[in-house]
Amino acid sequence: MSTRHRHHLVVASLLASTLLGAAPSRAGGFEIPESGTVALGRGGAFIVLANDPTAMILNPGGLRRLRGTHLLYNHALVFEHSTFTRAPSDLPPGTDYGFDPLAPVSNGDTIFALGGTLIATTDFGLADWTFAAGVYGPNAHGQRTYPTEGGQRYMLTSLEAVLLMPSLAVAYGKDDCFGVGVTFQYVMAPSLDMGLVVDGSQAGGLHAYYSGNDVEAKIAMSDMASFSAIVGGWWRPIPELELGVAGRVVPAALNLEGKFSLKNIPGQTQFSEQQLTVPGSAARLDLTLPITVKGGLRYRHLDGAREVFDVELDVAYENWSALERYDVQLDGTINLFVGAEAPDTVIEKRWKDTLSVRLGGTWNAIDNEANALQISLGAYWESAAVPANYEHLDFLAFQRVGLGFGLGGRFGGLTLRASYSHVFQEDREVSERTGKVYQQRPLDPCPGTCDNGAGWSGVPSNAGRFESGYDLLSLGLDAAF
Repeated sequence: MSTRHRHHLVVASLLASTLLGAAPSRAGGFEIPESGTVALGRGGAFIVLANDPTAMILNPGGLRRLRGTHLLYNHALVFEHSTFTRAPSDLPPGTDYGFDPLAPVSNGDTIFALGGTLIATTDFGLADWTFAAGVYGPNAHGQRTYPTEGGQRYMLTSLEAVLLMPSLAVAYGKDDCFGVGVTFQYVMAPSLDMGLVVDGSQAGGLHAYYSGNDVEAKIAMSDMASFSAIVGGWWRPIPELELGVAGRVVPAALNLEGKFSLKNIPGQTQFSEQQLTVPGSAARLDLTLPITVKGGLRYRHLDGAREVFDVELDVAYENWSALERYDVQLDGTINLFVGAEAPDTVIEKRWKDTLSVRLGGTWNAIDNEANALQISLGAYWESAAVPANYEHLDFLAFQRVGLGFGLGGRFGGLTLRASYSHVFQEDREVSERTGKVYQQRPLDPCPGTCDNGAGWSGVPSNAGRFESGYDLLSLGLDAAF
């Protein structure tokens, strides 16, 4: 076998192992900018530069900057700090079960440690082409656990969202002039599980904090067959200036299907196993990952042919107004008292399109053929997707400001990187009279007879104070052959 054929065999093996052997990454709905260790350290300002294998995710045109063969692994740890404090209610409290519903409650799964990204790239010896294959999940926190004995219980008790994106990409261009590319994605949602407490009463008044007929409802759904695509490119009109644009041009339409179940709340309700059984249980939910458009410009400070440092300014738009509500279609018979067909469940979201502005750069403190040392800084601002009064604990997509710092060192063909980011999010306060996320009452839905003529359209389960923030730590290893 010739040396060239052996090289191609090694490359093909790397691409295959990337697609088949990567560990799952999880995602929690709204992404925290931006995927990849380098991008995190630059405050997300990496759309134009995109000069490592994460270009497959951010701007596939940037893959043309990579020569030879690369194998990259990034791992991100996401720390979520979220607290909800229920507001005092004007409604009757309900039966007292021995816990304080107005006490602050926090996410029990602070650390999300499964954020892995594995990507292989190669040019196959071709002068103007680069190919890539990989698997990753969006940069987010995908797990939440809250107590069933807490003021948030009618809003959320648990959430686990797993999203995988096996991807193939191709790019064409000239090394010092331009690059264009496209990434094709097979979108898999192995798990979208959600739990909350519902009031199983057949009739009667509204209870703000607890009811003698409370049960925990859990929905478990998945969809393993959706598709998406990202396109992107960059252009260097003069040596000191580069322009870039990228975005998801094919929205990923998830058609999630599964089942729902009911269970007692320990120490509070005592329904029999037969009463909790749901014959014919089925659940369906359609969700869409929307289109995005990201663009920017990058200034390169040169010393001859050497780039000393760069500064990049990016703007990103995401079409989150496509998410109007969770419209969960349910089938099955609820037997808590008498057999009743499970009603469909609607949770209003009314999300808004978001805009993000990112500024960052990298100083190449050492840059020679053998070794390199890079120091990155960056910051960004991002508008809120969640409108006032529709706040929820599932995805805390509020107005945020992020600061990033990163270090990178190259030793021969091996590059090690580490980045840290802190994300500040605004606090939100929701009053009981304006809250739009309501307690679920499957056997006595609101509006209807549940308010007893008092003028309430239900119990606002999101009335209270939301406090949140994130810390992210990312480590990366890039091997070049």
